[in-house]
Amino acid sequence: MANNCKDCDRLQPKCLGTGPTRPIYNQPTMYDHFNNFQKFKQIREEEEFIEKRKEDLLKFNSTFTNFSLNRVINRDEFEQLSTQDIARFRRQLSMGNWDHLLSEQMPDAIGSGKITRNQPTPNRCHHQLWALTRTPVQCPITACNRTIGITFVLSHYLRDHSDDFGVQCQEILSGKRTILIFKPGNLEFRENMCLGVLAYGGSGDERCDCPAERGLCMHNSFLPKPQENYDAHLAILIMGCRTSWMATLCNKELEEELINRKNVFQEMIVIWLASVQTTKAIYCTVTVYDKLMTSARSSIMRVRNLSDSQNPSVFWSTDANCIRLGRGEIEILSRGHTEDIRMEIMINEYEPKQLKEQPQEQESQSSQPQR
Repeated sequence: MANNCKDCDRLQPKCLGTGPTRPIYNQPTMYDHFNNFQKFKQIREEEEFIEKRKEDLLKFNSTFTNFSLNRVINRDEFEQLSTQDIARFRRQLSMGNWDHLLSEQMPDAIGSGKITRNQPTPNRCHHQLWALTRTPVQCPITACNRTIGITFVLSHYLRDHSDDFGVQCQEILSGKRTILIFKPGNLEFRENMCLGVLAYGGSGDERCDCPAERGLCMHNSFLPKPQENYDAHLAILIMGCRTSWMATLCNKELEEELINRKNVFQEMIVIWLASVQTTKAIYCTVTVYDKLMTSARSSIMRVRNLSDSQNPSVFWSTDANCIRLGRGEIEILSRGHTEDIRMEIMINEYEPKQLKEQPQEQESQSSQPQR
């Protein structure tokens, strides 16, 4: 009787006399017992999954990198941790476990040279994204200065700045050119303005060639319906600002005294490209020229990170990733402020491995005896 259900035994009426027993209450059936057991089992599995997940997230601290040790902190330490600490633990686990599994499951492929640790694979590209920062950035437009997420940059400009500031978005592929026209007189003094937005789609028209699909950047979110096909593109901002040569002075008080906004001989236009952080450097070729194509100025630069300072008075004197137009060049390109300035932009991705192989080929050719 020890294994009997107490509820069933309580509902079962006692036998009186020699007559048959008649149940007064509805006794629970085996189906009721099984249904209750399934609910209890599901709740227990959920609790075990949560506890296991906590152990996986908290298995290593920030100073430990040996993945053979299984250390679990107590509940008091877990309550004191922040979400940033847990995210850092998850990143260490995912990246470390991938290297550990790659060396254990495919040792022959690694030893033979078919697969290398630096070779881009789908899993490797996915884990490279963990190294990118998720910190929100500030809109580089001085009149806006909003804080936006790294996946909302393209959506922010398509929704908020397409009508207010007249910012246009163009799709561009690697090695292809796009042309933009702007008026130098529309640039305000020491105010960043966005001249245009480029949706970089990679080297081809296929979906797999897009930067986000190749693990170059994060996917875009909350895009307008007409631009939903840009979800895997990289948003590149074309920025421009009118500043002064006096910005290089270390003494800011002296700088404010010498700067004269009405003095055209002090003016200078700084043009640069900016984007979110990527796993590989993106380069661009910017060429500004006049309407008749008689004068031009070209520069090869790297796309700047939006997480860095976007104040041209700070970086233009030390950073080569921008093009600077002095007063004389502005007069020539705009023909005395009567014409617009044309700007041609090309985006390229340079592979470091290809640049290293070129000297070896030249040495092999030079080592051959001349006949």
